[in-house]
Amino acid sequence: MRIFIKKLKFIPLVASLVITSACTSTPIASPKVVPKPAPKITKPSEIKGSIAQLATRILHHPKIKLMRGHVSGRVDTATAYHNISSASRGYSARLSSYGNAPGGYAKLDKRMLQTMLYMADVKGWSYHVTEIAGGSHSRNSRHYRGVAFDVDRINGVKVGYGKAYYREFMNICRQRGATEVLGPGSKGHDRHIHIAWK
Repeated sequence: MRIFIKKLKFIPLVASLVITSACTSTPIASPKVVPKPAPKITKPSEIKGSIAQLATRILHHPKIKLMRGHVSGRVDTATAYHNISSASRGYSARLSSYGNAPGGYAKLDKRMLQTMLYMADVKGWSYHVTEIAGGSHSRNSRHYRGVAFDVDRINGVKVGYGKAYYREFMNICRQRGATEVLGPGSKGHDRHIHIAWK
């Protein structure tokens, strides 16, 4: 009988110890996750990627609109949209074959593509590209070498005298290495900006 009573007393005591131990255990602190800051982009050259990768980003960029026709009204597969689409698949951009346009193909310039992304990603501007390698321009136009693009609207505002944005857009392109920057006041460029590299 004595042995039975001792067992009864021992069992609640053990249960009590187990419960107390479980209730007073210290929770393990989870390590803090600190997100890495996004890299600050200050130069177009810091926008990395191949020509095809850059063109793919431009093609699907919500702030960059690519014209699917020509200002002249001509229809071909050398529009700004077609040029970027071809480059995104690893091909050269088609040149138009009317007016002064010589026809053929041109490889799009990487510095130009980086600057196009810089204007949208870093400066935050939305803009409309009317021509890249296609269209008819002057006989020795840099468009035909795939190093130029034209813009006729910035943040929904048409390029023109006294309009917002276009002067700053032009100045930043100069800072980013463009050597031929034309706009309102230059012959034939009162309604659009022309940006080109060597």
